[in-house]
Amino acid sequence: MKNIIICFVSFLFLTSCLKTSYTPLNLVNEMQKADSLNLLSDSASLSNYTKKNLIPLFHSYNDSKKAIILKYLTKSKEKKNFLLAEELIRKNHDKINKCDLGTKELIQYYNQYSKCNKNSELSQIDWNKIYEDDQKYRRLFNKYHNNPEKSDSITHLMIKHDSISREFVKALIKKHTLKKILDEDCDCLASKSIFYIAQHSDMEINFRKEILEYVSKLNSFSLGNKAYLIDRDLTSEKKKQKFGTQLQFDTETKKLGSYPIEDLKNVDSLRYEYNLPKLSIYLKFVNKIR
Repeated sequence: MKNIIICFVSFLFLTSCLKTSYTPLNLVNEMQKADSLNLLSDSASLSNYTKKNLIPLFHSYNDSKKAIILKYLTKSKEKKNFLLAEELIRKNHDKINKCDLGTKELIQYYNQYSKCNKNSELSQIDWNKIYEDDQKYRRLFNKYHNNPEKSDSITHLMIKHDSISREFVKALIKKHTLKKILDEDCDCLASKSIFYIAQHSDMEINFRKEILEYVSKLNSFSLGNKAYLIDRDLTSEKKKQKFGTQLQFDTETKKLGSYPIEDLKNVDSLRYEYNLPKLSIYLKFVNKIR
């Protein structure tokens, strides 16, 4: 009789654990809700949701997702959330993908607990200016896209500048190797700039392929940026994309939609693995802001 009671109590305890434990599906759902809030809601709602629902599950997520959680936590810029993020980075810096943290403040916290040579030749390069110059011409193009004369002039400048930036990075890679450049990328600005330069290398797709081939093996390179590079490479060759990151304007619906996708049924699962929100949420967001 005593053994029966013990077994019954054990069964109740196990059942209770199963009911309250988080399955992989739970983890996916919680993160996808946060991804949606990140695009379609305000910063305070995202940070509050993250603190309540994702921080308790922090250790259940992989290195890249941990970084995303900390980025979402601090989106509202509340001091108490930054203090919590700093504490989690201190205890888990070897289990967090630095370049997925996404913000200057969080990366600075990370660098307090890791070795990064800020006095090297590569660290003196103004990567942020390279990125801003890349974006400057694209912002101008968007501003004047309905003015053929101005848009043509801006396009020529954009192509010229893209070529200059690309040749600069190619020379650096030849001198130092891409591995060394990214290894000494203390603030993740080199990674960010090289991503955009490669992404915009439609005039020299072999350069983009070279970058993609290397970064596809790296855990430190932003997963989302890898997805964009993969899709850009595929669509430039008129192939179906994997993640749905590359968009086209639908003249019937008057909305942006995705170029054809290889496996539309499972695209959200693949997007989740690469830190991208559900495709429907992404399309809702881009059509909202355009």
